[in-house]
Amino acid sequence: MKKVLCLIVATLIFLCGCSPVSQSGQSHTDTLSKEDTFTKNENGNIVSNSGVEYTLLANEGLLYYLGDLDFIGSIQGEEKSSQHLGLSYQTGMFAIKDTNNDNILIRRAPDNERFSIYRKASLPSFDFAVDNCIRFKFVSGIGNTEIDVTQTTCDNGIVEASEIAEFLSDVRSQKDPREAGLYDLIKKPDGMLENCYVYGVVYGFFEEEPNLAVRMDITSYNDLAYSISIDGKEYVLPTEWLHKVENN
Repeated sequence: MKKVLCLIVATLIFLCGCSPVSQSGQSHTDTLSKEDTFTKNENGNIVSNSGVEYTLLANEGLLYYLGDLDFIGSIQGEEKSSQHLGLSYQTGMFAIKDTNNDNILIRRAPDNERFSIYRKASLPSFDFAVDNCIRFKFVSGIGNTEIDVTQTTCDNGIVEASEIAEFLSDVRSQKDPREAGLYDLIKKPDGMLENCYVYGVVYGFFEEEPNLAVRMDITSYNDLAYSISIDGKEYVLPTEWLHKVENN
């Protein structure tokens, strides 16, 4: 009989220890069950529990963010995690670390390999056209085209408005690399291409949102000629402009 009583007491102690209660009276389990901090409106906007509304600004490919992310919260009704190519990732809304405001949030949606950039709906409209950039910054290296977040507000690069306009005007007047014969520089006798790679990237920054940038990839053709992608179109990149963005 004593053994039975001891077993009952021990069981009660164990069960009580499994659900520690905070000073507010909520258990940790109750707190963790309230992770849904955002809702999605019929118009696609995302709204926080505090009532701040965010609207889609751009998807990955059109615009990029710079810096690491902090998880803010999940979206109600969506899976908390998802997979892509066998790798799991956390879904929901993320803030860019070390920013002085919450104007921009990054969304990782389920079953989607690309991120989306959201911006406060209450802010004035933001045109992220490359012509509105205030600085061009070059980052070199094969497969190493990520820019350090500390570079978002530095002064190096092409920063004069007149020079930025001249760069864009001159490059846009160039031929497509195929029309210009650049692919002949990398074509083997059997028709295969070789030694064609991403030489570097030119990032374009904006005054309104310093942690966002457009990306212009520079392609090398056997290190003999180069092209640059602007707004999804390829142009021959004159050597003098390549040297100028590299030196800046």
